[in-house]
Amino acid sequence: MAAEIQICNLFKKYPDGAEALKGVSLKINKGQFFTLLGPNGAGKSTLVKIMTTLINKDSGKFSIGGLNPEVNPVNIQKIIGVASQDNEIDPIEKVENLLIFQAGLFGLSKPEARKRANELINLFQLSTERNKKASTLSGGNKRRLHCALALVHQPQVLFLDEPTVGMDPVARANFWETITQMNKSEGITVFLTTQYLDEADKHATEMALIVAGEIRYSGTIIDFKKMVNPDGGLSLDDSYLQYIKALTIQASSKN
Repeated sequence: MAAEIQICNLFKKYPDGAEALKGVSLKINKGQFFTLLGPNGAGKSTLVKIMTTLINKDSGKFSIGGLNPEVNPVNIQKIIGVASQDNEIDPIEKVENLLIFQAGLFGLSKPEARKRANELINLFQLSTERNKKASTLSGGNKRRLHCALALVHQPQVLFLDEPTVGMDPVARANFWETITQMNKSEGITVFLTTQYLDEADKHATEMALIVAGEIRYSGTIIDFKKMVNPDGGLSLDDSYLQYIKALTIQASSKN
């Protein structure tokens, strides 16, 4: 199953009064592999935290799967999975036990929880880490465990925040094979934020570019590259850098 995301005119200010989001509007269809790109401080994390009900918006509205967070915040939490850099894992608990515990929090019975934990351990290639304490895992395996924990309840939308930080190239390739397989076979909607634009270019189809709290582009990755360079040939990485450079020059000329 998958869910659609609707975001309409979201505003959010930082504690110092500066605007983090300035009227953000987006539509992410069911089953899309979507990526949100932008410089550090552009508003990516703020937008994700609002959609995952971690912080409140100042104005505007959004829905996930037709659910209004102001009416059904708990129901939204049931249909989303979040693998964030801020996720904390009990360092002294073992991998399998963490997955079983997480599954129990979402209402799975003990037999169901053990079955789901085993499925995810195999899916994310954590078999040799099954009985290891979380604190002993490598950075890459911790990221894989984060994602496995986000998927125990089979969510309709998966939020991935810099999911492959700390992974070696082989681990990254295996991770993306797993996620893209789930996106295609199960239709799960994927919402990715990453600074590895080669990953976004290879796996995502739709994107939005946020700069200083405003959406500057929303559409397909292919069309973004064509917009930046009609002659073609640029990667997403090069297209992004060229576009951001042009915005910087434009802003400087106005000042």
